[in-house]
Amino acid sequence: MVFNRVRAEQTLDFDYGQELTAERWKMPGMAKAECDWRQRQLPADEASENGEVSERRDSGKQERLSNVEYNRKQEQLSIVRYYDEMYRLGCFTMQDVADIVGEQSTAAYVVNDYQRKGYIDRIHRNLYVTMDMETKQPTLSRYQIGSRLFPDAYISLYSAFEAWGYAPQTCGEVYVATESRFTDFRYNGVFYRRVKRRNADTEQVGGALVTSLEQTVVDSIHNFDKVAGLENIAECIKRLPPLDMDKLLECLRRYGKGFLYQKCGYVLEQLQSHVKLPEAFYRECREHCPSTVRYMGKGAEELVYCKGWGVYAPEVHVEQG
Repeated sequence: MVFNRVRAEQTLDFDYGQELTAERWKMPGMAKAECDWRQRQLPADEASENGEVSERRDSGKQERLSNVEYNRKQEQLSIVRYYDEMYRLGCFTMQDVADIVGEQSTAAYVVNDYQRKGYIDRIHRNLYVTMDMETKQPTLSRYQIGSRLFPDAYISLYSAFEAWGYAPQTCGEVYVATESRFTDFRYNGVFYRRVKRRNADTEQVGGALVTSLEQTVVDSIHNFDKVAGLENIAECIKRLPPLDMDKLLECLRRYGKGFLYQKCGYVLEQLQSHVKLPEAFYRECREHCPSTVRYMGKGAEELVYCKGWGVYAPEVHVEQG
């Protein structure tokens, strides 16, 4: 019996790393209590080892999940950081993005990635705008976009009346004055059209560079037949606050065209009940009018002659305010 027990213990030591079952311990001569004790002891040791392994696995898995979460948060922070800087610029170029991310080589990747995710959108060629994540619309107005197409750009003509808030309706065009040549293009349902840039009075209106009210009046009367038509221009002028006579005359002097004095004198006199300019303004205009009769527009049959200004011009029909 002693021999069999020793052999059993030797077998236990030799095969400790193997899976042991209750059948192996049913050896001749071993007391049942001792056999049961050995059967209970071995699984407890294995359970302890398995628990440690499981704990290490759980710890490793948690660490990997933490790293994934950390990387995700880092990526989100990068997105927010880049987006916020782009948002502050409003409109920006590829070079602006390179300055933001710090590497020229990654600028194209960031721009393409942000476009794909809807964070930004391309306006025209090398010009981009940030997008509102809720409305999916550009974060800048059409006038802000137009005035940022080029460093010297500003909003002019009928679009300036719109930007100021004095146009009776909004059209689908934005007139951009700039020395830079570009082909008219459409973005987000709006046509951006280039007009000749002049030495003009401009002001910041709603984050856009726009011609002053007096400058807008003179520019619009000068180009009424090419832009919105005289009736629409008159409707805008009717809604304006009091105009500054000196600023109007300064705008006219910069043009230096006698015919423009005629046109502005005629139109604003027709709207005198709304603009309420002093007589000195009209007197100054008449002093610069040419002696020849001029035509404001084509199609003489649709024009009426105004002897006081020496022009054939369209009638201005504006209801009294």
